[in-house]
Amino acid sequence: MSHDNRTPGRAFCALALGAALGGSVRAHAASPPRPVNSGVNAGQTTTIQNPGVVSWVHFGDLHIQTGDMQNYADFQTIIRNTNQYLLNGVNFAVLPGDNANEGSEAEYQLIKQATDRLRVPLYAIPGDHDLKGGGLGLYQKYLEPVAYQSFSADQYHFIFLDALDAGEEGGFGLGGKQTAWLTADLDAAAARGLRSVIFMHPFPSGLQDSAAGVQALMAKDHVLLVETGHTHFNEVANDGRTLYAATRSTGQASEGPVGFSLTNLDNGVVSWKFKPLGSWPFVMITSPADKQLITDGSQPNQVVRGVAKIRAKVWDDKGVASAVYQIDNGTSFPLTRIGATQMWSAPFNSTKVTDGDHQITVTAKGAGGNVAEDKIAILVSQSGAYQPPQRVPGADNNSIGIYAEKGLLGTTRGGKGRGGPGRPRGGKGRGRRDDPAPVGP
Repeated sequence: MSHDNRTPGRAFCALALGAALGGSVRAHAASPPRPVNSGVNAGQTTTIQNPGVVSWVHFGDLHIQTGDMQNYADFQTIIRNTNQYLLNGVNFAVLPGDNANEGSEAEYQLIKQATDRLRVPLYAIPGDHDLKGGGLGLYQKYLEPVAYQSFSADQYHFIFLDALDAGEEGGFGLGGKQTAWLTADLDAAAARGLRSVIFMHPFPSGLQDSAAGVQALMAKDHVLLVETGHTHFNEVANDGRTLYAATRSTGQASEGPVGFSLTNLDNGVVSWKFKPLGSWPFVMITSPADKQLITDGSQPNQVVRGVAKIRAKVWDDKGVASAVYQIDNGTSFPLTRIGATQMWSAPFNSTKVTDGDHQITVTAKGAGGNVAEDKIAILVSQSGAYQPPQRVPGADNNSIGIYAEKGLLGTTRGGKGRGGPGRPRGGKGRGRRDDPAPVGP
């Protein structure tokens, strides 16, 4: 589709636009991404502050109906939070479909009034509720005029699909043109050495007749992550090759507090966490990989050995005073901020701990005095030996289970008719250790 002309520290971007309003597929080499909210700096999408790191905020299904309903007030609060705390710390934002509940023009006008105030580049995909107005005409008028598209940033490729292209009435699927475009787009990204991330409304298993073919394309080109809406609950699954994540709906949800999720890619490591509305700062460990999210055990930033880097991202509008890490609740050691970015880092000599499961805790203190922490379980193996759990391809039956620290509360619908992870593999056995160990650099 395009050639890779990246330079160190900057991003290469190519945008492929799918058929809009029944038109033919168009490809535009080296064109910039086109956000929904046209008044923002689209270049923020592909501006890389830390090589190998791309971050985004994922707003759950909105289901907007009227301006006096709680979900519309919550959406406006989420936008204010994004502008205040995340503006320079994420590359873009995502709306995962079911934006308007009944597909009416009044609903889309409310959504546009809100998104016009968002200062982060926003990208949208359609959901089944967006069809309720008799088609996607209003969705395309007020949100995204193209049906499907892609762009590249740093070492990653981001694909936004129209899952309503060829499904049965009320269902999902990809038509022939979109499937051909997706095949070529994934192949081109893989040929350039880019790892792909796909955004679609349901999980791939919900694509009806298209499901098996899309899953095969994902396996062939080693898709790193699929993010969705539709389930109304926070869910994360891992099939051993690809991760799958859905974010709690802003409207029509019955799980926990309202909020949004944040995702980071850090040199091939994926981190995901739900942020309820409330206090800041917010911290996420971006590397090494959480044991539950390992997809490539050959990489030392996933199965840890030797001297590893503990990296974390911290967001706060007042600034961050300090960040420290602990191994297995032991001695605290400082992390150092990377330039003027939100990233912090410190070396960790993993040879000082035994092979097996260990816990990393990062605690950040904001300049205003508030404190936040993040915890993950890691796997240390000095030989690099790793025996992945037995899994079948896809999200179904590969849920990582309850993980309250990440906002995964286990209130899933079990994937019934929604293409979701279904029966979890269990939330236990994260291998966390509570015995203090004086481990440091």
